[in-house]
Amino acid sequence: MELQQLKYFRAVAEKEHVTRAAELMFVSQSAVSRAVTQLEEELGVPLFHRRGRSLVLSDYGRLFLDHVVRAEAILSAGTRLLQEQTGAETGTVTLGFLHSLGVTLIPGLVHKYRLVHPQTKFTLVQLSGEVLLQNLLDGQIDLCFSVPGMFDNSTVHWSPLQIEVLVAVLPQTHRLAHRRTLRLAELSTESFVALSHAHTLRRIFDKACSDASFIPNVTFEATDIATLRGMIAAGIGIGILPTIQSRMSGVVQINLSQPRPTRQIGMGWISGRYIPPCALEFRKFIQSMF
Repeated sequence: MELQQLKYFRAVAEKEHVTRAAELMFVSQSAVSRAVTQLEEELGVPLFHRRGRSLVLSDYGRLFLDHVVRAEAILSAGTRLLQEQTGAETGTVTLGFLHSLGVTLIPGLVHKYRLVHPQTKFTLVQLSGEVLLQNLLDGQIDLCFSVPGMFDNSTVHWSPLQIEVLVAVLPQTHRLAHRRTLRLAELSTESFVALSHAHTLRRIFDKACSDASFIPNVTFEATDIATLRGMIAAGIGIGILPTIQSRMSGVVQINLSQPRPTRQIGMGWISGRYIPPCALEFRKFIQSMF
C-alpha cells in the first residue's frame, strides 16, 4: 500500500468518477484505475460499486475512506510540524557547548541572533568535550562549540572562531598577587584547583604544566569554572583559566609570559549530514561575526 494509491482512492471517492479524479490529480485515467484496483486486491474487498458511469463507495470503501482522511491529516500535521521545527525562521537549533562557554559566549551569541531572528528557538546542551563530540556524532545536536582537534575525528568540520588566552587566577591575598606577569614554572610548587580530566581546559592545563617541566598538585577538581573561581577566592588553590572581563571579588588575574597557554574555540558540525535550515542560518550568522 502506497500513499499515492490512497490519494487516488480519496480523489475517486470524492469525485465519484475516475476521469474527474485523474484530472484533479493531473495524472492519466489508467494510473488512477490501476491504483484503485491494486488497493482493492491488497485489501481483499471492493471499495466501489459502479452506478452507470459513476463509482460509488461500498460500505467497505466508506469505512476505509474515514481512516484514509484521518491518516492524511496526521501526515499533513507531521509535515507542518517538521517545517516549523526546521524552518529558517521558525525552527529549533539544537546547540551543544562546553561548560566553560556557558557563562558569556553562548548566551551572548544566542541573544544577538534572536534579536535578528526572534522566532527561532534553541535547545541548548552543556557537556564536557568528549561527551559533546559524541553527541554531535550521534546526531543529537546540530552544531557544537568546542576545541577543534582536541578529540580527533575526521567527519567533524570545524570553523575556528576565537583564541582564548589563559591566565593565572590567584587569591587577592596570595604572595604573587601583585605581579603583572608570571612564568608558569614559578607556580610549580603551588596547590591548584582545576576542572576534571573530562574537560578540554584540563587537558590544555596538564599539557602547559608538562611543557613547563612540572606535574601540578591539583587539590580540588570541579565541573565548572565558576566553582573554581570561588575556591580560588577562598584560598583553596590557584588556577589557570580563561580571562573574564568582569571583576570577581577575592581574585586577581595575572598574565602568563610566553609561551602562553591558549584555547582555540571553534564551531563544529558533521560533514555531509543534513542540517536544518534554521541551524544553517545560525551557522552563517556565527561565521559572519568571527
